Amino acid sequence: MKQILQLYQSQNTVFDFATLWQIFSISNKQVLKNKIQTLKKKNILFSPTRRLYALPDKAINTFELANKMYAPSYISFFSALYHHAMIFQYQNDVFLAYQKSDTKKVLDFEIRLKHLKREILLNPSGIFHTGTCSIASPERAFLDTLYLYGAIHFDNLSMLDVDKIQELLPMYKNKKLIQLSQPYLLK
Repeated sequence: MKQILQLYQSQNTVFDFATLWQIFSISNKQVLKNKIQTLKKKNILFSPTRRLYALPDKAINTFELANKMYAPSYISFFSALYHHAMIFQYQNDVFLAYQKSDTKKVLDFEIRLKHLKREILLNPSGIFHTGTCSIASPERAFLDTLYLYGAIHFDNLSMLDVDKIQELLPMYKNKKLIQLSQPYLLK
């Protein structure tokens, strides 16, 4: 079936209803729901979580899944720091900047939602959109982490652009963060 091939060829590993609607070109919602149920029964699709679908033999991008489960959000904190090689200890959990704090177990990992003020969360500065997920730049992840957790140990800060940090700092409106970030930038 041509549409199943499209799913396998897609850069996405997780599909929402709207995406499946486009791929299958079915004009009736109920017909599409029935189609999805049939594909699930045949083990062509499965639901890693409510209202999201994946192919059972295609590895799921955990960052993509977390971003699609919670919107608006972006990958930040320890997940982004590890992704950018700023910390070396791997954590299976996905840390997500979101409008509230919570933890949700999905498949074999946890999504750790961390609350950021709305004006910070919705500010697009320093956020990359990869096509499958949104992730904080090294500078944004660095500042988000200091903002939320205070002073921590970073293994590698060589990729930080001090000018970009200076551009991002005003969005936090936090004098303590300015003072907290300075010693790291002088190293």
